[in-house]
Amino acid sequence: MNLDNFSGWLEEASREIGAHSAACIRMDNRLLRLRIEENNVQVANWLKLGMHGEMDYLERMFSEKSNPWKTFPFAKSVIVLAFTNRWGDSSATHPFPVPASDALVGYLSAYARETDYHLTGQTMLSQLTELLGENIHTEATVDTAAVYERLFATVGGLGLVGSNTLLRVPDSGTTRFFIGCLFVDIELPEVIHQPKIPLACDSCCACLENCPTGAIQSGQPIDARKCISYLTIEKPGTLSLEEGKLIGNWLFGCDDCTMICPPQVEVDMRIPVDLEWLLKTSAAEIRRTIKGSASAYAGVTQLRRNAVVALKNMETPRALDLLQWVAGNSGSELIRRQIDLW
Repeated sequence: MNLDNFSGWLEEASREIGAHSAACIRMDNRLLRLRIEENNVQVANWLKLGMHGEMDYLERMFSEKSNPWKTFPFAKSVIVLAFTNRWGDSSATHPFPVPASDALVGYLSAYARETDYHLTGQTMLSQLTELLGENIHTEATVDTAAVYERLFATVGGLGLVGSNTLLRVPDSGTTRFFIGCLFVDIELPEVIHQPKIPLACDSCCACLENCPTGAIQSGQPIDARKCISYLTIEKPGTLSLEEGKLIGNWLFGCDDCTMICPPQVEVDMRIPVDLEWLLKTSAAEIRRTIKGSASAYAGVTQLRRNAVVALKNMETPRALDLLQWVAGNSGSELIRRQIDLW
């Protein structure tokens, strides 16, 4: 680590570990404190309105997120990374078998390609810890701990939050990025950027217009209860008729607000999955297939629940035949309840 030219060292180190960009913020930064205080008010109101749906963990984690100085009492600095995990790369791989041309198909978001981004980010932050040197206490977080990652990223100047609530990063202008934070117990020189986004969000409504459910509204916080990503990944239990219609043929996540940012010719990078394979293959084999990928977070039963809904949305004889087979062969009470619901 070179403290005399820490900005240059951090740029080189972030490139070496595979990140797109990096910033460093002192925990006593006044803007950081102000932004967190402002954000706490907005989040508290969002939770009060119930717009987080059934993600109760967001309520439980609020007190920790709202006061990082208490949550990470040892930390004097935080290094923030932005990385893609090849999100948006058409050559990125995924573990699912290629469906036949006539298969009944559902889709996973393109970000589920490659290794789970949580694992990728943790690996990067672990490598960065080694590069910092010995006898330094750190704690790494990638989208699972009680941290306002996007807020830290914007204070560090890594980008701006787009209308779809994701981080927009300069040079590409896209929101296809992930964020990792490394809390460090030493005072490091600040590295704060001045992001220049090629197309301002307030002059573009592409993600709003492309959202099929109305979850994104101009100037409003996202309504998770209408978001396909929430419904397919986070919503427990059965999906109502209305919720099922919203997800269409999505099995995990949704690309509609990310692949259109910035406005461009859309390239379909969804992951197609053969629904018959998903519903008839043993759960153990599917778990082996998706192990280490982002889709493992949802689990086999959740993916199958969404597959049942996708089949019901198709309303074709083949889809109905497959549903009938699932109804007679599934050992999951949730799956049977989802079939009987409509």
